[in-house]
Amino acid sequence: MKLAFFQGCNIPIRIEQYAVSAEAVLKKLGIELEIIEEFTCCGYPVRNVDEKAYIIPSVRNMAIAEKKGLDIMVICNCCFASLQKAKNVMANNPELAAEINEILAKDGLKFEGTTAIKHFLSVLHEDVGLESIKKQLVNMVSDLNLSVIHGCHILRPREVTLFDDSFVPKITDELLAITGAVSLDWRGKLECCGAALGGLNSELSEILLKEKVEGALAAGAKFITPVCSYCHLQFDTAQLNIREQQQNQEVLPVLLLPQLLGLCLGIDEKVLGLEQNNTIEPAHVENLKSMLGPPVEKKKKRKKRPQKAAA
Repeated sequence: MKLAFFQGCNIPIRIEQYAVSAEAVLKKLGIELEIIEEFTCCGYPVRNVDEKAYIIPSVRNMAIAEKKGLDIMVICNCCFASLQKAKNVMANNPELAAEINEILAKDGLKFEGTTAIKHFLSVLHEDVGLESIKKQLVNMVSDLNLSVIHGCHILRPREVTLFDDSFVPKITDELLAITGAVSLDWRGKLECCGAALGGLNSELSEILLKEKVEGALAAGAKFITPVCSYCHLQFDTAQLNIREQQQNQEVLPVLLLPQLLGLCLGIDEKVLGLEQNNTIEPAHVENLKSMLGPPVEKKKKRKKRPQKAAA
């Protein structure tokens, strides 16, 4: 299976380890990714300024993938939502669709709507499949409690994103479960992390972040596992900024799902970029490695020797 890899603008520059670890995991699982140089920004930054200017870049990106005969895999939640939104608009607004296709025609492109938009997690869960992944695990973890935070854009609105259940999402939890990790039930799991308020109301953004960190720690989390790249930056960068101001603030380290899954697939921690997570210290890595062990079904069972008959 081959997919066009849409990384977006943020991840290659600020969270390179997310893209690298995701690609390493998928390669191990037999999925080929193609990085298309012609891809541009999805349009998300101008979503509240000009809707047409927001939609056109996503439609153009999909038209490029269509021309190559590839479905698109996305790891950024904002990009995923933007592409799905654009596809929804093009399907339900024929007049705007015709206008945008006229613009695309100048570049020899046409949007037909045939390219599927897949999130990285959906590719793992649906295209590869839980059972197939389980068969390829060389390690599982024990005693690892994680607090997952999905972010806002991947789950809502459900009729546009078409990803999981907005109120009771299960995809991420099921993927983590096959590694042996426990995804905790905690109050911040479906709430906003505050990243969107960073440039508008920094005080409120900080309050929301602190609430999430405290809530996850209170639930017993050893790591926070963000699905969204903006949530990642909030917990992996802004959290440290708070720590500088308040020395008694406990830091909750970030562990990405492909990094954990990669460890369980036997991929080297350096390839997975664990040390690139700002909140991860060498002790965290060693602690993680100490939790790794062979999957139960792969442990060699000792054969009982037949007992000698009594003389």
